[in-house]
Amino acid sequence: MILSAYLLLAGAAVPEISDFARQGEFAVQQIITDDAAALLREWNGPDHAGRPPIIDRIGREKVVDSFIVFTGCTPNPVNQCNVTADFTLIGPQGQVYARHRDTELWVGKAPPAGGALTLSDASLGIFIDPEDPAGDYVVRARVTDHVAGITLRTEKRLTVVEGD
Repeated sequence: MILSAYLLLAGAAVPEISDFARQGEFAVQQIITDDAAALLREWNGPDHAGRPPIIDRIGREKVVDSFIVFTGCTPNPVNQCNVTADFTLIGPQGQVYARHRDTELWVGKAPPAGGALTLSDASLGIFIDPEDPAGDYVVRARVTDHVAGITLRTEKRLTVVEGD
């Protein structure tokens, strides 16, 4: 499985705010990639044998995407999940760079069969401008399973480096 190294199903204890959160069967993990097309190819491939392009450092003038990997969404009476996210990008000095609400991660679709890990339909695209400061940025995701009434929070650190 492509993300077998991740904590999503490991049952390990995790800090209160991290890139992973779980309540009952609903679990989410935030990942960042600098090659969304490659991630999607790997994820949708027949055996998930490749290594996904997941990163935590970038240079300026690069595009990255923050995706949510999840499992255990609760279906409504017509067997459809309704999972959305609110994303916030916080800069190195604590300033809010971007806020995106009600991003549809898995809406109007059946839950993944057999509790499979699933990659969100949508992601938060991030572009670091040439004049943006280097340092640690934080992507916060507030992920809600509207049918189950569960909201989970994650944070993923992205370090912008000089000359990368």
